[in-house]
Amino acid sequence: MSPPSPSPETASAAPVRRRGPGLARRIGTLAADWARRRQGPDPEPVQLHRKRVYILPTALGGGYGLSLFGMLLAAMNYNNSMGFMLTFLLAGLGLVTMHWCHQNLSGVVARGVRLRPAFAGQPARLELALENPGGSARHDLEARCDSESSAPVDLAPGCCEAVHLELPTSRRGRLRIDRVRVSTAFPFGLFRAWAWLHPDCETVVYPAPAEHAPAPPAGGPEDAEGRWNERAGEDDFAGLRAFRAGDSPRRIAWKAAARSEELPVKQFAGSPRGSAWLEWDSLPHLPPEERLGVLCHWVLDAHAGGGAYGLRIPGVVIPPALGPAHRHRCLSALALYPGGAGPADG
Repeated sequence: MSPPSPSPETASAAPVRRRGPGLARRIGTLAADWARRRQGPDPEPVQLHRKRVYILPTALGGGYGLSLFGMLLAAMNYNNSMGFMLTFLLAGLGLVTMHWCHQNLSGVVARGVRLRPAFAGQPARLELALENPGGSARHDLEARCDSESSAPVDLAPGCCEAVHLELPTSRRGRLRIDRVRVSTAFPFGLFRAWAWLHPDCETVVYPAPAEHAPAPPAGGPEDAEGRWNERAGEDDFAGLRAFRAGDSPRRIAWKAAARSEELPVKQFAGSPRGSAWLEWDSLPHLPPEERLGVLCHWVLDAHAGGGAYGLRIPGVVIPPALGPAHRHRCLSALALYPGGAGPADG
């Protein structure tokens, strides 16, 4: 007589076993940690010399080796000299391929590793340049960070190529990369040679701007028609922007216009009179993360409008100013605001 099946109550009360990390993943983590201790941090530029290049067979290479082993057993079983010759010929080809793959990466120089800021939910762009100082071409080089890979590039002798990859993000905060892998499987995909880069590279992930943000509070540098008033500051030159309908001819930079096809317009800042203040306390009924999204939206609108603006959030006061650096400073303050968001995903 078979034992009775467990009731739904008993089945639901049974403990659920969680799967731990796979053996391959743990081995990979231990190997990467060992490589970092062995190499240490990497000041730029980084030359991938022979001692930094590791190589192992790929899945295709493992199948190739098993096939050679089977061919060797068959040749020994039938005492077939042609079988021995073909097996040793293909084994020699595999050894040549291994050395060729290792040489394809050895000596490459990596420089200019940079991680650009992004908004939460959008990919952060990781950029670096690979240079070939040798006299032979390098083929099918790619960069990889976590699960994201770049498109493969070929390097002619003495040439340098930029590669980039997109890292997904899901929340605001700091984004730091621990290592970047530069690898190649050239020529036949039987082996993969790779080297680790450990750059000192981080950026910030801005909050996602609110899709439907309320209008900023009154008192900003807007005129009756809703445009940003550029006369808010007349003290310091703050840069140039593209001409828009309604701009005064006196603000056009005529010397710069003679060197380009567009009409650049001068922007000034320095006087807080008439500047917009984007304030945390002006959104008292919203939770913190929604406030950050609305403030992010306001910062982007203020920057696009061309007027001076400042930011006030708990613990941070940024005076009114203009320009991309000021925009980055305000958005970074929102990204690093404490209270719920830790390091961004990488």
